[in-house]
Amino acid sequence: MKHLFENHDLQTERCGQFIDITDDVLTAVSTSEVENGTVVVYSPHTTCAVVINEPESGFMDDFCELLDELAPTGRYYRHDDLAIRTEGIEEETADYPNGHSHLRAALLSSTSQAIPIVAGRPMLGRWQKIFFCELDRARARKVFIQVSGD
Repeated sequence: MKHLFENHDLQTERCGQFIDITDDVLTAVSTSEVENGTVVVYSPHTTCAVVINEPESGFMDDFCELLDELAPTGRYYRHDDLAIRTEGIEEETADYPNGHSHLRAALLSSTSQAIPIVAGRPMLGRWQKIFFCELDRARARKVFIQVSGD
């Protein structure tokens, strides 16, 4: 069995940003020389998502608008209320209210995507691309790509 793991550093620019990482995934699969197996794309962040969809700006705008409606910024979130919150507080981020970002990520429940590899190619549909989606604010991020198979 062959195995490849890659850590890719990203710099996001804004909430709602979609970064197309499809080429990174295709390169990792090619480098791995796996003919039949699986590629897993994973975000180790609680306020990001890995999304597979088509690269169409209308979709991306609609997606962001829907998330704004479901978990708007500026409303009260217990996660942001440091008078009642006692867990998971770090000095450098304690004053940044991002309850909306955590709820958006939880609604999507997509910190990873697993894609079958057949004949050395990820089985993406005709219009499908793999996106890293920032649900919080601009900052340094990571995405892990793991390829396994024969």
